[in-house]
Amino acid sequence: MIPTKMASIVSGVVFCAMAVFTPVQAEDSATAPAVENPQSYFSRMANYLSAARQFQVSMRLGYDVVQASGQKLEFSERRRITVVRPDRLRVDIEKSDGEKAMVLYDGKKITAYSEAHQVYAEAEIAGTIRDALVYFLRDLNMRMPLAIMLTENFPAEMESRVEELAFVEISAITATPSVHLAGRTGQIDFQMWIPRTGNPLLRRLVITYRRERGQPNFWADFLDWNLSPAITDQTFAFAPPAGAEQIPFLALTSEGSMEENLKGGD
Repeated sequence: MIPTKMASIVSGVVFCAMAVFTPVQAEDSATAPAVENPQSYFSRMANYLSAARQFQVSMRLGYDVVQASGQKLEFSERRRITVVRPDRLRVDIEKSDGEKAMVLYDGKKITAYSEAHQVYAEAEIAGTIRDALVYFLRDLNMRMPLAIMLTENFPAEMESRVEELAFVEISAITATPSVHLAGRTGQIDFQMWIPRTGNPLLRRLVITYRRERGQPNFWADFLDWNLSPAITDQTFAFAPPAGAEQIPFLALTSEGSMEENLKGGD
């Protein structure tokens, strides 16, 4: 029998870190580093993103769920992420089966809501986006794909984890010519596509969990980065719909979910 693909409101894998960086200010364009220096491309991307005071991006992402037989099934999602630093985050989610969900953080409280099940959970946590995500992942045992990329600490958190980083090619079939990089940490293999010139924000990412049974993959396409999105205070406000029931975060997870097959980690 195929195990349930998603038992929680949010699921996925946390992006493990990759390289050494020195933070710089975000800018609209930059001179591309030499192709033979892959770390400079990754550094440029990470510094640019971490310096942005706000952004919005849509993502198409997919992940493998390894069955008992060894067969891999791929499931997918669409996500729209809105960030205002230091303490506002919104993630709108639509799963491949049509189910919709949302995660909000307003600087004081984190909320997860499932439209299909008409339930929501809330937890008080004052601080920054990073504080909220650490609490969400570690204390509430939830999952947030690529969470580390959403924090201002993105470059610094990468420092100790990368073991290999190599240039593969210049990809000509992306919307703009992109540098294709491949690397490894102690837990994962990864590939990424970063524009060779201009805006260096990530266009595509593939992660292989080589230590997990069946070596499942996670992939994400980043579709429309916007560093000046239209945002109001209501963007990060949650008003429970009529009939929605509040439940504990613990009730949003269960054994045997996809999270047991694809675990993020350091």
